[in-house]
Amino acid sequence: MAATTPENDDDLISAINITPLVDIFLVLLIIFMVTANLFLEQERKLREISLTLPTAASGAPPDADSAPLNVIVDRDGKTYLDGSLMDIEGIGRVIDRRRETGRPPQAVVSADKELPYGKVTRVIDQLKLHGVGNLAINVEEMNITAEGATPAVQ
Repeated sequence: MAATTPENDDDLISAINITPLVDIFLVLLIIFMVTANLFLEQERKLREISLTLPTAASGAPPDADSAPLNVIVDRDGKTYLDGSLMDIEGIGRVIDRRRETGRPPQAVVSADKELPYGKVTRVIDQLKLHGVGNLAINVEEMNITAEGATPAVQ
C-alpha cells in the first residue's frame, strides 16, 4: 500500500512514498556505473593496439628549422638543446635565429622530476621571453586503473 489514510477522508496524507524516487536514482546509478566501465574498457583496448606503420616518401622528418626545439634540463640543472649542452642564453640565440624564418618556434621541455621547480620555471620563462609560441612539457605516461595511477610499462 502506497500511503495509509485515516478513516476520515478530510484529513491530509502526511506520509509520502519515496520508493519510486529511490528506484529511479538506483537505476540511474547503475546506468552510469556500466557506461563508465565501458569507456574505461574501450580506452584500455585502444592503448593495447600495436601497429607496424607503412613507409611513405612524404613521411620524412621535418627540416631542422621547422622541427620543435627539444630542451632538456638534467638532474644537475644543465640545459641541452637537441642533445647538445648549451646555456640558456645560447638557447635564446637559437630561438631568435629560428624566429627570423617567419614561423614562431615551438619547444618541448623535458626536466628531471627531482629538479627544483624554480630551475624549470627559469628555462620556460626564457623560452617564452624569446617568443616560443607553443610550449609542451614532456611527461611519462601513466595508466589509470580503479586501484590508482601507475607508470606505463614500455
